[in-house]
Amino acid sequence: MTETPTVAVCSNCSAPLHGPYCAVCGQRQVDLDRPFRDLVGEGLSTFFAFDTRIGRTLWPLIRRPGFLTDEFLDGRRARYVHPFKLYFAFSLVFFLVFSFSDYSIIHSNEPGIVSIMTVNDTVRNGESQSRLETGRDVSIAVGDDLTSRINEFFAPLDDLAVNDPRRFNRLFIDRLSKSLIVLVPIVALLLQMLYWRPRFVAHLVFSLHLHCFSFLILVVGAIVDGVTAAIGVDGGNTGNSIATLAIAVYAFLALRRVYGQGRFLTFLKLVMLLVGYALALVVTMIATLVVTVAAL
Repeated sequence: MTETPTVAVCSNCSAPLHGPYCAVCGQRQVDLDRPFRDLVGEGLSTFFAFDTRIGRTLWPLIRRPGFLTDEFLDGRRARYVHPFKLYFAFSLVFFLVFSFSDYSIIHSNEPGIVSIMTVNDTVRNGESQSRLETGRDVSIAVGDDLTSRINEFFAPLDDLAVNDPRRFNRLFIDRLSKSLIVLVPIVALLLQMLYWRPRFVAHLVFSLHLHCFSFLILVVGAIVDGVTAAIGVDGGNTGNSIATLAIAVYAFLALRRVYGQGRFLTFLKLVMLLVGYALALVVTMIATLVVTVAAL
């Protein structure tokens, strides 16, 4: 009597296996009974494969706006880092750089006024000067037009922002790094309203790649401003301003490539996208501010 061959099953979902990966849940089956050196070698090969994909991903991300989005949507994905992994890696670098730089997200000039901005503080002649990144100051007046309950709620925030701004900014940046992820689907929703045909996933991938480039170029701008400040050159926020302009130009070229519309129509949609993004960013930062105060 012939014995029925044993069919391997997935240890996660018990589905029949026809290869190293489960066709149902996608989990890879790892044989832990192999020699330790084999497991280490497999882990190293995975790491260096990721490193190779970084090299293949980074250059087209910078040089060819929209190219990675097209490649992903056309099914050529294995050779590049996945957009979500790329986003989290670049956002980690971005917030680490800003955590250890002289840039501040929260600044307070006087009691009762807490301003949400990105600034570079320098001290000259005993006076603290703050230069706005965008030229606009979004302020929350605590105690003028707000109720006494709101004033009481924001009082710890104002005290900490005045007495220990570096600690408060570290707390705020830590929470902002987690909350900014909501801007990725918001940009995708804005693109969905501006471009009706493509699927939502196309807009989501575009948003991820655009944020990755933005994180990267803003880090470069922060480094440039940090170096100029360290050598005593008064360059203002030159690096940051150039980075902001580069993001706008990059977004325009990426929109042209991925969505294929004319220059004038793309420019109009870019303006609407940037305005919607700015509003969403302000709301996100205010919400993060509230959460930060509640945790004090």
